[in-house]
Amino acid sequence: MLRHHSVGHWLIREIALNLTTKINLILAATFFVGLSLAAVNAYLLTEDNALQQVTDQAELIMQEALAVRSYTVNEVRPLLNQANDGKFHPQTIPAYSATQTANLVRQARPNYSYKEAVFNPTNPRDKATPAEERIIRQFIADPSLDKLVGSQEIDGVKSFYIAYPIRITNPRCLACHSKPKNAPAGMRAIYGDEGGFGWQLNEIVGTQMVVVPYTLPTELARKTFLSFIISMVAMFLVLFLVINIIIRKLVLKPVAQITRMADETSEGNLRKPEIKVTGNDEIADMLRAFNRMRRSIIKIVQMMKKMQAQAKRNLKS
Repeated sequence: MLRHHSVGHWLIREIALNLTTKINLILAATFFVGLSLAAVNAYLLTEDNALQQVTDQAELIMQEALAVRSYTVNEVRPLLNQANDGKFHPQTIPAYSATQTANLVRQARPNYSYKEAVFNPTNPRDKATPAEERIIRQFIADPSLDKLVGSQEIDGVKSFYIAYPIRITNPRCLACHSKPKNAPAGMRAIYGDEGGFGWQLNEIVGTQMVVVPYTLPTELARKTFLSFIISMVAMFLVLFLVINIIIRKLVLKPVAQITRMADETSEGNLRKPEIKVTGNDEIADMLRAFNRMRRSIIKIVQMMKKMQAQAKRNLKS
């Protein structure tokens, strides 16, 4: 009897283990496939979103620089020129004001840089690098271009940039940039007579650029992607736990009851009460069917016992 009882418990454990293992393997495989597809799509999406975020911020810095240039020409320059002190004030130069303001912005946005790169600048710091010269030549080759957005190696670093052309459209600019003799003496005293001259009306002389290292959008995309993956894994673990609890309660527990009852019935223990059944799902129907089958077995056993008893009485008589 003990051997049959231990075998029954072993069978219950094996059934539960097999069902749990199979269900968990199916869940794990489904999650792995789903996570892989979601990860690929999420990475591409986060990368695009990060690049768009960086683009929007770079565009905002560019528009701020343009606003500063306009403010300098329309508001600051007239006031300083009224001083008539015979001095040259760099603050009246739009490029100077925009660059100085952008440098202040960099204190809060160190990954963003602004530069007005020129072939032949007045201030040597505005001298275009070979990479910037290629962008200027694109504007010269196609005068209809009003903006370029792209990526390239800038100072040995892969960078994302937004570039606008610097076109001489205001004749008053030529007062400082046509011939050295026409330029203010104060300006020549600071910057010399070599750079920033010979410009012509409607000529493209340089480019305004906001540059961002490509590591910034990549890092933003990586952080967003990791957050997504961690959230997905955490959600799966919770779902995995909940499903296992539900399966154990709704499936494995009834199966274990049936197995235990079948084991006890096979050992001749017919006095156990029937399995209590609630609900109207498939598991409940299976339990009811088992109870009916057990009642039939009990009736058959009772009939066989009566027949055996009758047979014994007949033999005695």
